[in-house]
Amino acid sequence: MKLNFNKILYYMKYYTVGGVFHEKKSPNNCNETKAASTLQRDTSVIIGIDAGGTATKGALISDEEEVLFTFDSGYGNPLIDEQKAFKHIEVVMEACREASKQPIQHIVIGMAGYQTLKKRLTLPRTWRNNPIIDVISDAELAYEAGLPDQEGILTISGTGTIHAGKKNQRLFIRGGWGHLLGDEGGGYDLGRSAVQRVLYTLEMDLNRTPFCEKMMAYMDARDVNEVKGWFYAQSKSGVAAIAEYIDQLAIKGDQEAWLLLQEGACRLAGQVEQLYDRMELDGEAVLVVAGNVLLSSERFFSAFTKKITCPFREVKRLARPAYMGACSLAGKKGRR
Repeated sequence: MKLNFNKILYYMKYYTVGGVFHEKKSPNNCNETKAASTLQRDTSVIIGIDAGGTATKGALISDEEEVLFTFDSGYGNPLIDEQKAFKHIEVVMEACREASKQPIQHIVIGMAGYQTLKKRLTLPRTWRNNPIIDVISDAELAYEAGLPDQEGILTISGTGTIHAGKKNQRLFIRGGWGHLLGDEGGGYDLGRSAVQRVLYTLEMDLNRTPFCEKMMAYMDARDVNEVKGWFYAQSKSGVAAIAEYIDQLAIKGDQEAWLLLQEGACRLAGQVEQLYDRMELDGEAVLVVAGNVLLSSERFFSAFTKKITCPFREVKRLARPAYMGACSLAGKKGRR
């Protein structure tokens, strides 16, 4: 799919959620820095794209790792909807291309769901026939952004969850199974657990706790059937959005919400420890975390780190956008 600049301007005016376009009065999904307009023509540039379960974020990056232009669109996980995910990624890629005055040396797409689907995923023909485009998992892209030259583990908890580790140049993956099979400790998992708790309370005729009442108000539901109806009418990101509400309730002192966060953090930490043992890491390994659940919820991050018993030298949050991992990968392939 080839888009011209007029089409890009259209997408700058509208952003996508769940494949539906929404008008923005003050568009902020596109940003061009001053450096982009003054960039020397002999400077090489690359494009890094982080295609997640909620949003696709891309950047035009110089060979000095300076972000020149960014553009956001809807989800990029083909497990949700393959064609819409590819469309969102293509829009971001084309916007970055249009913003560049130099030929693009390398394009790296870190795609959520890719690890699961890569053997049967039919990528767009323009990607398959383009030698400068590499498609990898979102976890590997984030790993390269946070631990480009180190051994350790990168854990993502966003809409879903996945863990990537590297040792002796070998890539290890744990999780990334999708919301139907796994994604323990991710936003969807937390949201589903909250709804299950409400349904159990209602079906067993238990006293409705403050958490139950607040969740039913959140869903605008009055009984079991309305709760189930609400849940199955939601998109994947709609269910995952409950995680933020749970975090808000926990901050306000709701013990049931806090318990849900702790249980989710325990499930996520368990997968990290399984991968640590499988990789036979030692005390020099580093754990980096990413994804909106781990990055935006202090309580979830705190609970998660307390559940980790492996002797990591350091546990830290990803300090820069995942799309910056394209810089490390481009350098390793001699495209910078």
